Amino acid sequence: MKGALCLFFFILFQSVSAQEIHWKGKELQAGTYKVIEGEISICTAIDTITARKAILINQPKRAVLQGNVVLRKDGSTVTGDSGVYYPNSKLARVAGNAVIRTKEGDIFSESFLYNLNDRQLNSEAPVHGNAKGISFYADRGLILPKSGNIKLIGHAVWENDTIKGLADTIMLDKENQLVKMSRHAKIIFKKKTDELIGRYIEIDLKANKISRIEGSEIKRKDIILKASDISRTGEDYELKGNVEVIATDSSVKSTGNKASIKKEGMEMQGNTITSIRDKQGKEIRMYAPELRSEKSKGSDEYRFFPRTHIRGEFNGYADSLFVLKNGKTRQIFLYRNCHLQNDSLYLEGDTIEIFQDSIREIITAKRNAMVVMLARPSRVNTIYAAEIRMTKTDSLTEMQAKGDTESNLWNEEKGNVGMNHTTAPFQKARILNRKISRVTTKGNSKSDFQPLKKADLNYISSTSKRIGLSYQKDSLAGTSGVPPIRHFLSKFIR
Repeated sequence: MKGALCLFFFILFQSVSAQEIHWKGKELQAGTYKVIEGEISICTAIDTITARKAILINQPKRAVLQGNVVLRKDGSTVTGDSGVYYPNSKLARVAGNAVIRTKEGDIFSESFLYNLNDRQLNSEAPVHGNAKGISFYADRGLILPKSGNIKLIGHAVWENDTIKGLADTIMLDKENQLVKMSRHAKIIFKKKTDELIGRYIEIDLKANKISRIEGSEIKRKDIILKASDISRTGEDYELKGNVEVIATDSSVKSTGNKASIKKEGMEMQGNTITSIRDKQGKEIRMYAPELRSEKSKGSDEYRFFPRTHIRGEFNGYADSLFVLKNGKTRQIFLYRNCHLQNDSLYLEGDTIEIFQDSIREIITAKRNAMVVMLARPSRVNTIYAAEIRMTKTDSLTEMQAKGDTESNLWNEEKGNVGMNHTTAPFQKARILNRKISRVTTKGNSKSDFQPLKKADLNYISSTSKRIGLSYQKDSLAGTSGVPPIRHFLSKFIR
């Protein structure tokens, strides 16, 4: 047949209104289907599909299109090697190297399905493309009508010159110039080592900033930040709700209610808990209403105040606390009303300093200092002085006390068990396996020995009362989440 004809889908499509097929070429009839070759156009009220060949099939009703298939809609085109049009359901499929071409860019997939009813265009295979300087890809894609917004679903990724985003679902909001990322959303800043993770992240492309975050995590070179809500301004972050700040090597972890993270440091408030772990796995936890940290000349500094509780390797309290980490060394400074204890040692003073490295540990209590040690079998050694220093290595502990010292030290030698009470300007002793030996003094010293049966143990009561007063400063009542500690001399108190 020659010339141009307008067929209303003949018998095949006669029940479907407002749909026409225009063709120019030749027609072949073969049983239940019709083959049309030439220039084919399927027209609806607002869309047009063209191809070089159409096979019209009656059951089910469809037009199989072949050769340079083009769908024109809303000022854009969809092209492919083949296609299928379903007149009853008004669905059109364009497949085989399919491409959507718009004013903003191109979108590629092996197959697109177009719904002429709601005018949505879906990819039926992995999709990738570019639009206004953004490249993207996903397992599936959906182009929404009117707005032209693109919804990417499944392993979705988008990126521009500075940012790469990943999520289960990404919406490229062309109208409002927003990128909306939901479920396992992640932002990677290409020019930095920062990564941002959350349930939902929204990017304002016009302002070139993150406009909204929910349930977030940020990974930087030095730290990992987590919170229910994170906002970013320049290089600074504001964190709110279930805040966690973790060193990338896991040596330090801080939690709180809110925090401000700046390039030079951090401020955190709200029942903060900070865990600091050394190379040997020993851990100290600090509980405080407020924490401030900063980096200075290769060192990490942490300040806790007011009313700081310490738990872990040591248990104790201070009005405020300062921690300095530098390489393999760690220094801890406790100020005012401070005390520390472990299973065999209690010490207190106006100030306590702890120095730790891979070889030794030095603990110094200054001003009105007191050290209490449990000796075997369950005997109590006490030292009072202006300053007491204990230097501990793997094999030995050495103690030095100076400034009006007074000590009650048990002698554990067989046949001569008893207690030495000594006052002197300076005292020095060695401690091995909780036993004190080689006690030396300097200056005007006074000492007396009391055998075991005659030893006056009243000093334990006075020492116990002093420890009790220190525990009152610990003020555990009303401090949420702080584990309680036992009185160091509880088993000696009747």
